[in-house]
Amino acid sequence: MCMQAKSKKILDDSQTVLSNLLHEIEKISGTPPSKEIHSSETVLLKKIQVQLEQMQTFQQELHGTNQKLLAKIRELDSLTHYLISILCNISQGLLFIDLNGNVTTYNAAIEQILEVQPHLVLFKQFWKNFDDSLFGFSIREALEKKHSPETHYTNFVSPSGKQYDLEIHTTFILQDTQNPGYSEQDSMQGIIILVRDVTEIRRLQLIAKRNSRMKVLGEMAASVAHEIRNPLGGIKGFASLLERDLSDKPELQKMAGYIVQGTDNLNRLVTQVLNYSRPLQPQFASMDLVQLLEELRLHMLVDPSVKERIDINLETDLPELWIHADMQILRSAILNLMVNAVQAMPNHGTLTLKLIQQEELAIIQVKDTGIGIPSENLEKIFSPFFTTRPEGNGFGLAEVYKAVEIHGGDIEVHSIVQKGTEFSLKLPVKAYK
Repeated sequence: MCMQAKSKKILDDSQTVLSNLLHEIEKISGTPPSKEIHSSETVLLKKIQVQLEQMQTFQQELHGTNQKLLAKIRELDSLTHYLISILCNISQGLLFIDLNGNVTTYNAAIEQILEVQPHLVLFKQFWKNFDDSLFGFSIREALEKKHSPETHYTNFVSPSGKQYDLEIHTTFILQDTQNPGYSEQDSMQGIIILVRDVTEIRRLQLIAKRNSRMKVLGEMAASVAHEIRNPLGGIKGFASLLERDLSDKPELQKMAGYIVQGTDNLNRLVTQVLNYSRPLQPQFASMDLVQLLEELRLHMLVDPSVKERIDINLETDLPELWIHADMQILRSAILNLMVNAVQAMPNHGTLTLKLIQQEELAIIQVKDTGIGIPSENLEKIFSPFFTTRPEGNGFGLAEVYKAVEIHGGDIEVHSIVQKGTEFSLKLPVKAYK
């Protein structure tokens, strides 16, 4: 705009000078401006006037062009801000890496997952800050071959220890060029990586799958249990009569006693199956989790065999934590986990109860230093009838899962073989007292 003003001033000054010259010529020659002046000076001045008029026209056209250009710049600025706003607010993580490996785009969502600030990443080579195969493929190799892998899934553990299930989508960005001599390979600018956190989706899918499986198993088990219970009474009755009448044959009497004992055990299992298949009728009331966990800790220490070989600790910074729950159902679930933990430490070990609050969740952790659970069994442990112990029936953890579910909570398990297992019960907090 400053240059335009200067051009206009020069043009105006030139026109003024020209007018003054013509006026002086008129006075000297005595010829009015409307008459033809054939002097070479006048012809030259008229040519100058024409050129100045052309310059004025050009200046006006230039001004118009500049206005259009400024409008385009404002439009591009608006579009740029719009795209930046979208980039910053989309839920998917996004990186753009040029052909030299430099990160030129790094939005807030990917920063939250990777936990590395933008100023440490932007305009630096990706592998200076991250593992080249962080997203499940070699970025160096993809850039060299200019070939992006198909959509895939990978696991990622952040620097703070948070675990993610990630969906990775990649594509190469092409330069917009109309040059017929350019191939697609020549016009590639870099690779864009879209990262979607599917951790919660995977967790919900797993829960839905588990619930469906448990529902089918529960219904099937209830049907079978009814069929088994019917003849159990008769078997036990006849076995009891045999046990009574075989007093003169101790060996046979002992075998009859085994039958009675076996029917009792089977009847208890049938009762468990039927109880599991029935919907629970919880009686919700206000309760203090700190007090409950301390009572359970002392309860376990009553058994001398446990007290001698297992250290049981309660860790919490909370003086109290009240929730709305069925105390008997929740007590049974936590005690079940504690018993399992003790059984997982046949010689000695440490059982730790930990209670923390995260926003609106009460988190109860039951951790042992026992034999651990193989990774291939982790998805099965909450299913009815699944057990790895010869004396187990596979209903303990299934009942724990059901108890947590009716409280609107969630349960997670992390285990390392020969190092221990940690169960985390996450329950909604309702501060009724």
